Amino acid sequence: MNGVKTESLDHYGLVMGMIQEIGIMDVIDQELPVKSESKIVTHGMAVAAMILNGLGYANKQLYLTPRFFEKKALKQLFGSNTIEAKHFNKETLGRTLDRLFEYGVTPLYEKIAKKALEILGLVPSTIHLDSTSFHLDGKYANQETDTQESEAITEEKEEQRVPVTITQGYSRDHHPYLSQVVLNLIVEHQAGIPIWMQPADGNQVDTQAFAKIAKEHITSMKNAFDTQIKVISDAAAFTSKTMQEFKKNNMLFISRVPAKLKQTKEILQNYNKKEFLSLADKNYQAIKYTVEYEGMQQHWILYKSSYAKSREDKTVEKEYQKKQAQESKLFAKLQRTAYFCEADANKALKEKIANIETVSITSKKLITKAKYKTKGRPKPNATPDHYEYYWEIETQTNEGYLKQQQEQKSGLFILATNDMNLSAGELLDEYKSQQRVERGFRFLKSPQFLSDAMFLKSPKRIEAMLMIMTLSLLVYSALEYKIRRELKEQHKTFPNQLGKPVQNPTTRWVFENFHEIQIVFIEELKKQVVANLLERNVFILDLLGVIYWRYYRVEEKMEKWGAQ
Repeated sequence: MNGVKTESLDHYGLVMGMIQEIGIMDVIDQELPVKSESKIVTHGMAVAAMILNGLGYANKQLYLTPRFFEKKALKQLFGSNTIEAKHFNKETLGRTLDRLFEYGVTPLYEKIAKKALEILGLVPSTIHLDSTSFHLDGKYANQETDTQESEAITEEKEEQRVPVTITQGYSRDHHPYLSQVVLNLIVEHQAGIPIWMQPADGNQVDTQAFAKIAKEHITSMKNAFDTQIKVISDAAAFTSKTMQEFKKNNMLFISRVPAKLKQTKEILQNYNKKEFLSLADKNYQAIKYTVEYEGMQQHWILYKSSYAKSREDKTVEKEYQKKQAQESKLFAKLQRTAYFCEADANKALKEKIANIETVSITSKKLITKAKYKTKGRPKPNATPDHYEYYWEIETQTNEGYLKQQQEQKSGLFILATNDMNLSAGELLDEYKSQQRVERGFRFLKSPQFLSDAMFLKSPKRIEAMLMIMTLSLLVYSALEYKIRRELKEQHKTFPNQLGKPVQNPTTRWVFENFHEIQIVFIEELKKQVVANLLERNVFILDLLGVIYWRYYRVEEKMEKWGAQ
């Protein structure tokens, strides 16, 4: 129809509603004001645009952001009659990324997250600490930094704004040959909202980094919110330095105990199977130990998981087979080796079998072979010039070792806490909630989310992009929390993918229910209307409130084409 055009609104109004509610643009524009009045796009608007791109699930690279916005209801979303898709070009977005880096992405993110928590009524009494890596292609200017200089560089970064080092390190993505950057994240327990983020060098050692984070950031967070904080983390936080910080600042913690610790090995080797007690979750059993570690009284609880046992049994068996193949080769080599005296042969056998575990010797015999310097067959009664000694050994597999390893390792792990009031079941449940931060990492690494974020060539902009990605996760998690909270408080439900009424829909599912909502402009009638707004959309908007409805209502009359 001539004189009619449409612009997509979809779920972007929900995203902008949360951006507005928690004040992301307000904080950024306050901290990073645009000096020129002629600038149409503020830094806050540019950040909002990148969040919309990230949560658009359109797999659009940043340089294609103008194309992403071509058919979007920009004027409705940004409340501006002058804004156009072309204004969100790579130069504009690049300048914003540069300004974010210059200000410092961690302190700026902290300001935004603190305001978001206050608006949502959340107090971070329990937090989750973790890190992940993002691999990158190509070569970077700071990539050749010597590992030995890392501590000095870290000191320098604190004095002046120096970008992270893009380099190889321990790869959580299983790409050990690619350079990477690390993201440290602290996530609030109740809603799964990231409340602190910090880009870090690709070769960061978590055990060292977490101690520093506990000292400098978690402590200040505890003081800022004036609350007792419980830190949940993986085994990287279970170090002397981190434990000392927890003790000094009277903080509670829950952590997995590293398997390499001497005390862990002793428990795994000496526990009494009869002491296991079943938990409410019948798939777990537990034995509680009270220990003194780093000057703190702690509970260490040994868990046995039937969930993990079958999977880990297979892993242990693969390790056993690999070790068995190596030890069988060792015996083969031992039997090919010539020794010049019995003492040498016996010494070599003793040394070689000292650490043998998967194979046991059933019989052994030392064979003597006469050796002559002359070529050919020796003459009768010829005297040998010397003798060589060879082992003949028969072996069998030590299946008892495999069973022992499966008994000691499969499905067994130890959790530690200084919260002495927690039962074994409560401790396990709280530790499992570490999935909140892991879920956030999966979100950030989704191929549908900001697909080219890690293809930027400037380490400064990569740091800034990590902040944009974390802000996107913040908006996503905050929306999910608010929708679920309102459903529970109002005793309402929303149908899930199977049509079942639930009170915990995912944000992604809610987004899908807003698909194909459009603003229709009718030039001849000088009208604009929202099309395809269904009952389920009205339900969610009523749930969220007036801030969100603002993006799905338009003026019926227009003074000119495209005006609101």
